[in-house]
Amino acid sequence: MFDKQYRFKGRHAERVTELTNQFESTAGTQVFNRNVDVLCNASLIGFLYNRRADLDNTKNPTTNEVYNTNVMGDRVIYSSEEMLFNFRLIMLLDSAYEPDAQKRINKAFRKHTPEDEERYDSYVRGGVDVLYEKLVEGATSTDDFVNRLSDFVTDFEERFNEDISDEEMAKYFIKVETNN
Repeated sequence: MFDKQYRFKGRHAERVTELTNQFESTAGTQVFNRNVDVLCNASLIGFLYNRRADLDNTKNPTTNEVYNTNVMGDRVIYSSEEMLFNFRLIMLLDSAYEPDAQKRINKAFRKHTPEDEERYDSYVRGGVDVLYEKLVEGATSTDDFVNRLSDFVTDFEERFNEDISDEEMAKYFIKVETNN
């Protein structure tokens, strides 16, 4: 599954390029160093923000060709364990896509379909959209980028890193086990 190059197309290719560009040539600062870094993070961001996006075919008006940018095969292979972990995690947690827990486990660890891979890819594209909108869109200076990154981290912390006591966690797992 993660053994060949990955291609971003259309507006997502443009956005990945923006996410990996330097803010200002003299500052040498980037949100992400490489396309593969965007790929590895975008699926989880898309899932956590409940954002999926369809494949986009926006064309470059000069060449009339669909924008595209790649994650080279060696980078995909090098990051395949992380991406497989993300895929499995999303398949396990995406009860809106597959309500049956046993089927989600099968999708994650035994047999997944091209539709499952497309579901994952839609979260990747949705995550690219979230990252672009929150970190890059409308920013014009290094200070803008730093402020946007700070706001994003704060928002993320508030949304997803609430303190959960051990007792609350135990209640959740006991409830899940008794429901299966």
